[in-house]
Parts: sequence; C-alpha cells; structure tokens
Amino acid sequence: MTITGAHLEHFIRRWYELWNDQDKQGWLRHWKDAAPGEPTLEDPVGTPVKRGWELAAELWDRTGPNHPAVRIEQIILGGSEAVVVCHNEGTYRGEALVIPSVDVWRFNADGTSSVRSFWEIPDHIPYGKWTAKTGSAPAS
Repeated sequence: MTITGAHLEHFIRRWYELWNDQDKQGWLRHWKDAAPGEPTLEDPVGTPVKRGWELAAELWDRTGPNHPAVRIEQIILGGSEAVVVCHNEGTYRGEALVIPSVDVWRFNADGTSSVRSFWEIPDHIPYGKWTAKTGSAPAS
C-alpha cells in the first residue's frame, strides 16, 4: 500500500497540521491510517534510527507540550516519496527558536513509512540528548 500524488500531499499537510494543533492521538491515527506498518524515523539524520509506533509517540512526548510549530515552505512529490522544506518555530525558555529543516518521506508497498529529518539540534535543547541516545544503529 503506497500513497502518491494528491493523496500524499494531503497526508503531509494534514500530518503537520495535527502536529501544530497539538493533537497527538489524531497525529498518530492519521499516520497509521496512511501507513499501518512500522514507521522508521531519523530525527534528525545522524542520530540513532527510531522504529515503531511506541518511539513515534515518545518522540512526540519528548518534544514537550508546546513543541515548535512547523511552517511548510515547499512540498516536492516524487512517486511515493516527498520532500518537505519547512521551519520549526517556537520558544524555549523564553528564547525565540526557528530551526530550518528538510523532511524526506517514503511510503512503501508493505505499509511501512519512513521520515528522515535534516536539521541541527541546538545544544541547549533536552530533546537532543534523548534523540542522540534513543533508537538503533542505522541499517547498513
């Protein structure tokens, strides 16, 4: 089961909308409806790969109750893959935070999905310590 074209763009826009609305259950349900197999996350690329719905939910929890909102700049579609150019905007301990990122999505015929997020973790953000230690080694 893969999603492509307009369905893929709708998935992407809704996924980020639910993230921005702080709707964890809706976010997980939307993702599982589109790709019920095990998700793989590299967030950010260079940290251990996170696999499974439990770690996807924990990723949500670790970003905090007021995680940065994502502003989509561009979506580029190609088959069952998409590149999302965006900015993560919020505050951390009263300091404005804008982190540019590029997310690369892939949906596979077996119902699995992966997202690889390219961004730099600010040193003072606790999420960075968690994500640097959580997950498994990237598949060779």
